[in-house]
Parts: sequence; C-alpha cells; structure tokens
Amino acid sequence: MKDIYELLNDVDMGDNEFEEMKVSEFERARVKKAVKESIHRKKKLWKKGIVAAALVAGISTAALGATFPAYASSIPIIGNIFRYLDLGTGVYQDYKEYSSTINMSQESNGIKVTINDAIFDGETVSLTYSIESNKDLGADPIIQGFLDIKGAEGMAGSNQITKVDQNHYVGLITGSGFHPKEKDKVELKWNIESITIQDSNEKITGNWNFALALKATESDTQLINRRVDHDGVSVNIDKISVTPMSFIVYYDQVVSEKVRNKWGGVDVSLEIKDDIGNHYAGKDNGGFGDDSEGYNIHLSNTFEKLDPKATKLIITPHLSLYEHTADNHGGVEITEDGSKEIPIPQKSGKGKEEYTLDDIVIELKK
Repeated sequence: MKDIYELLNDVDMGDNEFEEMKVSEFERARVKKAVKESIHRKKKLWKKGIVAAALVAGISTAALGATFPAYASSIPIIGNIFRYLDLGTGVYQDYKEYSSTINMSQESNGIKVTINDAIFDGETVSLTYSIESNKDLGADPIIQGFLDIKGAEGMAGSNQITKVDQNHYVGLITGSGFHPKEKDKVELKWNIESITIQDSNEKITGNWNFALALKATESDTQLINRRVDHDGVSVNIDKISVTPMSFIVYYDQVVSEKVRNKWGGVDVSLEIKDDIGNHYAGKDNGGFGDDSEGYNIHLSNTFEKLDPKATKLIITPHLSLYEHTADNHGGVEITEDGSKEIPIPQKSGKGKEEYTLDDIVIELKK
C-alpha cells in the first residue's frame, strides 16, 4: 500500500531511461495537486458528504511517465478512468480489472456523455464516464441529475469530474448504502437533466438518460457491531465487505442532544491500518438517514485492496466538532416568491475541536 513517493523510491534507473512526454497545463496542475495531497495523507481526514441528489520538488512529469507507463499512456486519451481519477491514493487501483465495459453514449445539445465502465460490489455502484462537448464547459462543470437504483431503501453517493483538455472531461459517480433486495445484481438509471458552467453560470439542458443492469463482484461480508463513545458521540462499526479490489467499512454516527445543541456540525472519519504495517487510503461514500441535520447517519468508506496477509484491522475513528460559518454552511431556499438565504443557526460551540477515539481492533475471518 505504497504512496507515489515510496513507489518512485523503489525505481532504479538512470537519467537516460526517462521518456519526456507532452501533457496539458490542466494535467500538470492536476498531478501537482494530487501529489501535494498525498504528502499529507496521514494527517488528512476524509470528510463526509450527504447526497440527496510535473510533480513537485524537482520530480518531473517524465519521471511519472517512466514509473507509471500504463498511466502515462492514457494521456490525453484516457483508457483507465478509475486510475486516472485516483492519482495518489490507490483506492481505485484495481477497479478497471473487475469492471464491465459499457461504452454507452447519449448526445444532446452538442454534448456527448458516455458511460465507460461500471462495477457493483454488492452495496456500491461505481460508474466512470466521459464528456465530449462542442464548447468549453469551464474547469468544474456541475452535473445535475440523479442516479436511481431499483429497490433502493435509501441512497448516498458522490460525483467527481475533472477536465482533460478544453472540450473533454472524465468523471466517476457512485451510489451506495441503499441495501438492494438482490445482492448479486442491480438495475439502475442515470438521468442527467443539465450541465452548468460555473464560470458563467450558464445552464445547458438536455436529455442524457441511461439504464443498465450489473452483476455484483464477489464479496465477503463480516458483521462487526463494535462501538466507541466520546462525550455524547457514538461511532458504531457495523460491518465490513471485502471484494477483490477493495474493502468497504459501514458505520453509524450517533450524536446526543447535548452535542447537537452546542455544535453546528459533527464529522466522524476513519483511519485504518492492519497488523502487518499497511495504512489504507480511503474514499468517503457519503451517508444517509432520517436526520435532516446530518448528525445521526449511516456512513460508508471504501478503502484500497486489502492485503491478503493481514489478520487484523485497526480502525481509529477521528471526531471533529465545529462551528457552522458562512464558509462551511448555509444555502438558499427557492420558493414561489423567489429565493432567500437560509440563516446559519447560532450555537455556543465556537471554532473547532478534534479528538482521536479509541481503536477498534477487528479479527479478520479467513
């Protein structure tokens, strides 16, 4: 489970073995950002998101191409979007191998959206997609639509998109935590209603509608039901699901009335290592629940491939209590009379407090 610097340190080659490559300025910026984030990964917490709807320091892009030829060969034509969007973490390193090739396209108003690959691990659907447009959609276009899972009781997920060049984008959308009635297959629809260019606030409406069915990858689920508490906040590890390419941890966050009345927001994130020294990078899948304020929710995180030699997982929950401010909270309510700003509730908790909770040690079933 090595990061990009450890991998580079393992490479023994001379300067004449490097192959210079031409990449776009967008790609240079993306690589720099990802590597900077990987430097601080041990300190980084993966923050939850609830869904209702040129390396640095003298390491050149040539070094990246020499060390990761499969990745380098995908620029600018992306062959493995999972890996392309996963630079610096390793969470999606093996997803392409176990995914189904879809290559299903819909074109509307000069924009073509293609679902490239899809995978269902028994709980979470992950779709990679690409966008080809007849105009520049800006650095961070907003995709408005919904991922509908047949038989879903509840749903959370995420959607990330990155710019490849002026008119091309790639993305990854996930839906998880929905407890489908059938674990071996799933039917889903992804309907995109509009794409917004943030720079100009221009909204492009169209019809990009997809429907497909997926068979689940192999998975082995282990019930855990272990809890730790800290001054009015409980974290319960419900279960873990191990697949050939990753493992998923499902957990509950329960916040007491006392804490809810004091703090505007409560976040719990997980740090995971095993008994043979691996530290696992993870990705937040979001959460869902009946609590509209986001205190009491069911969450899941996907982590990179589990080392088969590991016999224990050590899960360390990190707790963050923080004040709601204009920078991290707020919104606008749309009514028949127009829009109005939603006020930020004022509570006694100020600033931010962070705590590391007791470890939860899990004996892995083999």
